Amino acid sequence: MRRLWQALPLHFERPFRPWVYTVSHRTLVLRSHGRTDPGHSTSRFEQSVDVVFVDVLAMNTRAHYGELFLADLGDLTEVDGFPEVPARFRHRYAYLTVSDGTHDGFVVCGNLNVDTSGELGLRWAAHARR
Repeated sequence: MRRLWQALPLHFERPFRPWVYTVSHRTLVLRSHGRTDPGHSTSRFEQSVDVVFVDVLAMNTRAHYGELFLADLGDLTEVDGFPEVPARFRHRYAYLTVSDGTHDGFVVCGNLNVDTSGELGLRWAAHARR
């Protein structure tokens, strides 16, 4: 998997919400529904988009984002000591700001993937139900 977080910042002008989190795989999916999703035929977007955070160590996210900004956190005081990561392993993780432009949260993860087909989120949701 390509380290997409190295291509930050990212901005999506569409609503997102947490879709699924699997503890066993430490994976968080934020999903923006498209018209192709059942029950979302009135969405102004044709396709769903999933932002998949892999190897999540810590997070502070909102229940809904009107739009989504992802960037390098920069100032680590908000997460300092929250995930207990030895200094020698910190280079393996991305410390990301997750924001709607007004409210900032964070995700500490090993990688990030953006799926513009909306398929990854459906697969993770099916996997989480097992």
